[in-house]
Amino acid sequence: MWRDCGKVAVGVCPPLLAWLVLRGGMNAWMQIWHMHDEVTVYAWQMLAAVATALPYVFISRAMFPGQGDEAHLSLEQHYLKHRMLLLMLLAMPVVAQTVSKALLYGIYDAGWKALWMVIRIGAPLSLIPFPRRAAQRIGLAALTGLLMLGLFR
Repeated sequence: MWRDCGKVAVGVCPPLLAWLVLRGGMNAWMQIWHMHDEVTVYAWQMLAAVATALPYVFISRAMFPGQGDEAHLSLEQHYLKHRMLLLMLLAMPVVAQTVSKALLYGIYDAGWKALWMVIRIGAPLSLIPFPRRAAQRIGLAALTGLLMLGLFR
């Protein structure tokens, strides 16, 4: 974004989305780190790791317009045009983590952890019905703040 900011307007939503992708990776790393003593890695665990990481990789590429018809769009216009897919994909790693913990390790989140999981899945999805730029900016900023608080919980 920084390299091309003189040619293409960045806006507010793409940097917030980039931060959410980075924050999601940090969360996945922290969860793995907390479990590393009890976990042996086999093929199923690697597939679960791919299911968790792949949406972030896709978002990190899809948040930028390609060279074709959308090359003239600002990064924020591109985000707004594709927000439904990007926001759904932002929720998918949490779903993958939750399902893999349940299926592979028999770990079911309860209490605060279950509520936190619901918030992390529901928050990006709750932005889908709001197509306006201001709503997306406020929602992504709120989600960013929420996940920063969660980082230190």
